[in-house]
Amino acid sequence: MNPLVSVNILSYNSHRYIEGCLDTVLLQTYKNLEILVIITGSNDGSRELIKQKYGRQKRIKIIDPGTNLWFSRGHNLGIKQSTGEYVFVLNQDTVLEKDFITTLVAAMEEDKTLGSVSGKLFHYNFSINSKTKILDSTGIEIYKTRRVIDRGQWERDERQYDADREIFGASGAAAIYRRSALEAIKLPKVRSNRETLSQLGRGGTSTPVGEGFEYYDEDFIAYKEDIDLSWRLQLAGWRCRYVPEAVLYHGRTVGRSWPNQVVRFIVNRRRQSRLVRKMAFKNHYLMMIKCEIAEHFWSQFGFIFIREALLLIYTMFFEPFQFATLRELYHELPEALRKRKLIMQNLRTDPERLWKLFH
Repeated sequence: MNPLVSVNILSYNSHRYIEGCLDTVLLQTYKNLEILVIITGSNDGSRELIKQKYGRQKRIKIIDPGTNLWFSRGHNLGIKQSTGEYVFVLNQDTVLEKDFITTLVAAMEEDKTLGSVSGKLFHYNFSINSKTKILDSTGIEIYKTRRVIDRGQWERDERQYDADREIFGASGAAAIYRRSALEAIKLPKVRSNRETLSQLGRGGTSTPVGEGFEYYDEDFIAYKEDIDLSWRLQLAGWRCRYVPEAVLYHGRTVGRSWPNQVVRFIVNRRRQSRLVRKMAFKNHYLMMIKCEIAEHFWSQFGFIFIREALLLIYTMFFEPFQFATLRELYHELPEALRKRKLIMQNLRTDPERLWKLFH
């Protein structure tokens, strides 16, 4: 029998998207699925829609904690309550081709060194409910500067990414993880991240998370948590593979990247809320503090320094409010260093192999 796959979907004000996502999951050729829908604070009627339309589906389990857990805590809750050998983390604004899960599970079964896999993600235009030939992600790519992008994003598909190959990591919009890999890199919690949520001014809850483990780093709240998880998997010796035959469409309601187009980068940044930009800014440094191998960092320091200097100039002129975020980073530094110690104790990778993944 095929191994069980747990599909974890976070639902936040998903009324516009959730039916397209769940209906195409239910139509997958891969049938050994359990589907967990984590409703994480919604006021658009999506909670009622999900419970009414899908509440009696035997393969669907609806989890409603009654508050907005954001990305990291929400998916961690789903992972802990799931039982599959593989965990499929899926965004609500996605539409899947019918063989998506079948194709990626076959790749995982073929190569037991894979901790995660990614398919070819295209952009879905929800304004006209149409699939497009514009790429959304062909995997996470990291540079020596520590700039991280979704490979191929916003390019027209001309089959330039049709090679099956090793990549740094899978986009958190649609990533399949091996459960044993997640268990190998999970981090023990020593405190609630309630204070961090409150500092950001949203999503706070008076209910502590409590003791346990976290897969996605809950201090990240949201944004760049998939990059951090990919990096930790790589450090623990788990590889990631891109399989272009697995196709999915993603609306990407937040976040776009235009490599080498400075003006469009600035315009897009200014469209994002301050909260989003603050979290992404802070999490970039938390990730580096936790995951950098010293020999990699110092050998590539010139690349890193140039980019950080340019970002500092950009921040001074366009986002001076980010300097207040440094105070939050300072308060979270001891916890990041504790996690770094655990991550480095679990270091299993060949530094030379990982070195080659920095472009």
